[in-house]
Amino acid sequence: MKFVIKYFEELIASIAISIVVISAFYGVISRYILNNPVAWSNEVATIAFTWTVFLGAASAWKNDKHIHLDLVYNFFPNKIKIISDWLKNIILTVFFIFALYLSIKFTITAYNKPTAILRIPFSYVDVPVVIFFSSIILRSIQKIIK
Repeated sequence: MKFVIKYFEELIASIAISIVVISAFYGVISRYILNNPVAWSNEVATIAFTWTVFLGAASAWKNDKHIHLDLVYNFFPNKIKIISDWLKNIILTVFFIFALYLSIKFTITAYNKPTAILRIPFSYVDVPVVIFFSSIILRSIQKIIK
């Protein structure tokens, strides 16, 4: 269970990218080999890709792999770096909480809008954004405490 909690973002993103590949592959096979194209494979791949992008970005945030400008930062003394990191995480956490609020509102309003082919609620496309902001808020709080 600790493994699942520690690598939640990576696990879901891995499953989602596998779904993208399998769905796209099946779409190509059905169209060009079986001459019986399926309309849903592109939609499934697109939805899974959304999950991959946002949970991959959450994983990058967790592992400090996002791009940041550190040219000036590297010249700071360690005490200033610690204060700077702490302030950055607090400011970004406040912003992420606001963005989480907006993404929850957006996801709720998208529930009544069905996708074009599968006719599932569009919220399933938008919910990775909510998970993304929830994850980076949690990881930011962990960084602040650490």
